Amino acid sequence: MEELIVITHPEMLPGEAGMINQLLAHGLTRLHVRKPESTAPELRALLKQIDPQFCERTALHQHHALAGEFGITGLHFTETNRLSQSLETLDALKSSGNMLSTSLHDPADLEQLSHCFDYAFLGPVFDSISKKNYKAVLTNGFRLERFNFPGKLIALGGIDGTKLDLVASLGFDGVAVLGAIWMNTANTLAEFRVLASALAARPGLKPGVVRTGIGPRLKPGVGGEDSQLRYAAAEAEYPQAKALDCPQFQPADQEQKYKSGFVDKLHFISNETSNMSHIDSIRLALEAGCRWIQLRVKNRPEDEVLPIAREAKQLCDSYGARLIINDFPRVALAVEAHGLHLGLTDMPVPEARALAGEKIVIGGTANTWEDIVRRVHEGADYIGLGPFRFTNTKQNLSPILGIGGYQTFIYRMRQAGHSTPIIAIGGITPDDIGNLREAGIHGVAMSAALIGAADPQNTYHQIQQALC
Repeated sequence: MEELIVITHPEMLPGEAGMINQLLAHGLTRLHVRKPESTAPELRALLKQIDPQFCERTALHQHHALAGEFGITGLHFTETNRLSQSLETLDALKSSGNMLSTSLHDPADLEQLSHCFDYAFLGPVFDSISKKNYKAVLTNGFRLERFNFPGKLIALGGIDGTKLDLVASLGFDGVAVLGAIWMNTANTLAEFRVLASALAARPGLKPGVVRTGIGPRLKPGVGGEDSQLRYAAAEAEYPQAKALDCPQFQPADQEQKYKSGFVDKLHFISNETSNMSHIDSIRLALEAGCRWIQLRVKNRPEDEVLPIAREAKQLCDSYGARLIINDFPRVALAVEAHGLHLGLTDMPVPEARALAGEKIVIGGTANTWEDIVRRVHEGADYIGLGPFRFTNTKQNLSPILGIGGYQTFIYRMRQAGHSTPIIAIGGITPDDIGNLREAGIHGVAMSAALIGAADPQNTYHQIQQALC
């Protein structure tokens, strides 16, 4: 199953064109513009705001006469509209280079469906999210019968990320979504990215559809020449995620970033919510450009963390990123992670070093001056110092430091001759980075600022610039 199609909200929404452009810019391969109550002038006004480069990925449900004006070749026919068309009309549209699609409610109608259609929506497969009382039409035990229809069959109705495996098992080629994307317009892009990533991570995805999932592009491994080749290859494959022209963002000696002791300036901390798993959050961060990923799974036993870590390692390897495991040294060893991060109540750094060896990077949390001195004496490669401010992503929060706390501690470190890199953590936003850099921190750790961003890649680049 490889196709993900987004259908617009049936009503005109404030700022909708901007949201549409964001979806298409972030990998949406097919957008269906469905505005059943809109007039032609109203629809024209919306289409004028869509970036022309995306018109070839757009299909119109109404006012097909506008298609030629905007270079749109996708034409969708409702069931009623399809039945009113002659085969000659459909043949002529197809011969003119248009991509035709239609909607079906009865699977048996596939037997008589014209082969002029490139794909067809069938549903509702599940009870609709966006339309109350719009119930599933498929019965228990349903298995899709294609009746020699050569086009793709797209499941429609009530689909979200939890139903992808079931949809694939029914025999569909893809999904079309509406309610899952538009129910909360503040999170439209984030919801799309979660759904697209979940679809892309499924076995059998064909390359070039939505490049957001785990792929066989790069071999796992840590350190040495293989590591350097792996990271360089990933940068070549993901040019949009390369660093900006910012000499201070990476060490002046670029070779350092491939060495085992390198500590990046931007650390992403994974998070889990009701609609996003740790792996989803990591994938989002990687797509945005982050290359230092900390898997932070709390309140679960080691045997549950290990499979998550294996998947995270494979995903990070595919992007040429470094994986840091929080709290579980044996898991870090098992998956050959780049590093290990230890909290104040976790295993001491020397004990973890004895277990994991010298090649692995080990960082430790600190909140007080005494914590900092302890981490320095333990030989931590970096110190995660915080929290900067209140954050919802961490339980049992330590006393908040604020900018004054960082200024005081870093001044004392310099006076004492300590040079361990300090990573600021805890509720940090891109706007905070300038003051933190002036205080002397090496870098920042973030979670919510990226996960909750309307445009994570743009936010990543803002962070990059601020860290210069």
